[in-house]
Amino acid sequence: MLPIPAPNEELREYWNVLVRRRWAVYLTVALFGLVALVGSFLSTPQYRSSTTLQIERHNPEILTFRDLGMTDSNWAAYSDFYQTQYKIISSRSVARRAVEHLQLASHPDLAPGSSKPGLLQRIRSLIPSRTAPVEQDPEDVLAGWLLGKLEVEPVRNSHLVRISWTSTDPELAARVANGIAGAYVAHSMDSLYVTTDHAEEFLLDQIGELKREIARHEERLQDYGESRRIISIDDTNNLTLQALQDFASRRTAAQATLARADAAYKAALESPAEALPEVARSELIAGLRREYAAYEAEQSETSRTFGENWPGLQTLESKLEQARERLRMETERTAHEVVAAAHAEFLRARDEVDNLEHLLNQQETAAQKLKRDAVEYASLQSEVDKKRETLTALIQRHNEMSLSTRLRDVDSSTNIRVVDEARAPAGHFRPRTRWNVFIALTLGLMAGIGLAVALDYLDNSIGSAEHLSRVVDLPNLAVIPEHGSASGGISRVRRRETLALTSSIDLIAHTDGRTPAGEAYRELRTSILLFTPDGAPRRIMITSAMPEEGKTATAINLAVVLSQLGRRVVTIDTDLRRPRLHAPFDIDNSRGVSTVLAGLERDPGRLVVRTQVPGLDVLPSGPVPPNPSELLNSPRFDAMVRDLLELGYDHVVLDSPPALSVSDPVVLASKVDIGVLVVRAGKTPRQSIKAAADKLRQARMQHLGTILNGVDAGGPDAYMRHRYYGRSNDELDSESTEKLGRTGGASA
Repeated sequence: MLPIPAPNEELREYWNVLVRRRWAVYLTVALFGLVALVGSFLSTPQYRSSTTLQIERHNPEILTFRDLGMTDSNWAAYSDFYQTQYKIISSRSVARRAVEHLQLASHPDLAPGSSKPGLLQRIRSLIPSRTAPVEQDPEDVLAGWLLGKLEVEPVRNSHLVRISWTSTDPELAARVANGIAGAYVAHSMDSLYVTTDHAEEFLLDQIGELKREIARHEERLQDYGESRRIISIDDTNNLTLQALQDFASRRTAAQATLARADAAYKAALESPAEALPEVARSELIAGLRREYAAYEAEQSETSRTFGENWPGLQTLESKLEQARERLRMETERTAHEVVAAAHAEFLRARDEVDNLEHLLNQQETAAQKLKRDAVEYASLQSEVDKKRETLTALIQRHNEMSLSTRLRDVDSSTNIRVVDEARAPAGHFRPRTRWNVFIALTLGLMAGIGLAVALDYLDNSIGSAEHLSRVVDLPNLAVIPEHGSASGGISRVRRRETLALTSSIDLIAHTDGRTPAGEAYRELRTSILLFTPDGAPRRIMITSAMPEEGKTATAINLAVVLSQLGRRVVTIDTDLRRPRLHAPFDIDNSRGVSTVLAGLERDPGRLVVRTQVPGLDVLPSGPVPPNPSELLNSPRFDAMVRDLLELGYDHVVLDSPPALSVSDPVVLASKVDIGVLVVRAGKTPRQSIKAAADKLRQARMQHLGTILNGVDAGGPDAYMRHRYYGRSNDELDSESTEKLGRTGGASA
């Protein structure tokens, strides 16, 4: 599973995309800028003149009352008010008024047919139309044309608005701007006072109609009061309500009297005769009690003095009994009188309560009826009062509006002021060449970036080392810049000298090792020598996914930089179908690898050719055989490589054919120590790279790495070591020898 790139890596990848596709960005920006520049020079100069108006929300407070044209004082209506005014300024009615006032219909430059039709109009005239042309009013046409060039711009944080008009004639631009402002002021005044005039006429009609309605309602109110005998519905003057209150008070008092009489009657019935207050207060009963007490005391004294058998004692007892009987009879009579009196008082109080209750019910019925009649009476009275109030308000408003119409001829009565009148501009407004070019360059830059990203998204090839590492999970050994694309003064001079010796990159590491490509091949050498943990690899295979990706040049230059360490290197051309290794060295290819593998030559050392590079020999491919795969998979190939190593060669570099074209690299994969897959930047498809890597992995190759070849030297993936520039090849070789002597030297 491929690792997910970090955010900073994504940003760097986008930057790499822009660097790789920079020419698309350059061309797009240049095209946009050129179009803007040419368009600015070819366009007709336009002049814009502006009039500044001050628009207040309220008219001057000449009168204390408000007129119909005044706006709502609520702050929430602020924006709506000014937006409405801006729409009125840019309305067709104001424009037509300005056309009439300025007499634009008679202007020689604006007369019908005076201007040439545009390209779009001429194209439309060629298209037949099914509808018959409609004749238009010239002033309407001019009003629409005027609105097309009108600009209404509010001045921020103020009550000012700027009315601008653009034309090829500066004098006409100033006239039209002032004309629109005057038309707007006149339109506002007419709208205000026309509304007032109509409202005044309406009020007169309403006042007359309202007076007639009040008279009818008052007559109806009077008839209703007489029919219902309603004198007044006021509580303080209403006799029915006063009588109802009086009966209610008297009934309450009678109910209290009845309660007291009932309590007294019940107390008289339940109390003993002797306990009644009337009995206790009776003088007769009190005298009878004294008489009885005197007889009782005399009897007791006589009985104690003379004894109980004394004849006079019986007479005393008879008197005592008679006194007791009289006392009892008088007490009972008095108690009976008291009860009878209490009962009579109770009956009287009850009758009074019943009578008052009956009268109260009758009065309540009368009050309810009066209340029902009073509701209708009050409704009629309220309607009359409201209409009178409305009549008073209408009369007052009519008087105010009559006074307001007298201010029509006063200039200071409007809420619109002309702050600055329009003047003929000295310089043109459009085209703004610098601004147009700036906008075009900005848009071009954005379009160029989008085009670069789109091209990179549609590009199926590899553009950077990071991209290559994400496509195939293999280590990237080096990035080889494109030959001849170096930047910088020294590199450019060295490149010219190199081109005098060779026009290809095949021997660039030998002819000019200080170029970026030469340094890149040294980095490749270092990566290969340090790749395996068992020491520097001796058998190295160079292949690619597809033809023409630079594998032969990579094999040659790798052999060159290995020989610069003082080692003996032999390069074998194992591409037995389309051999090319002999061409850069200008050697004979009549005998070579195929000769040895076919058994025509047993000693491969006799076919090795020395080159102009010290320590580098070449074994060409020889004649093209009919069965290259069988020859490379034979034991003779293993023996040939083994014999070359026994001859004292430290490294054997195999230049093999493309992995996807033939099966030869798969055959050689198990016979080498390390394989290098060359990828051409901007050319090799991603699917081909993955397929080639999977094919070599299936062949159980122990060590495999990649090289990104043909990278733009000015791009983000060209690893340039500026610290090496200006140093000789001997210094570079001695430093590399010292660096690798302890690692790869022992195994070599």
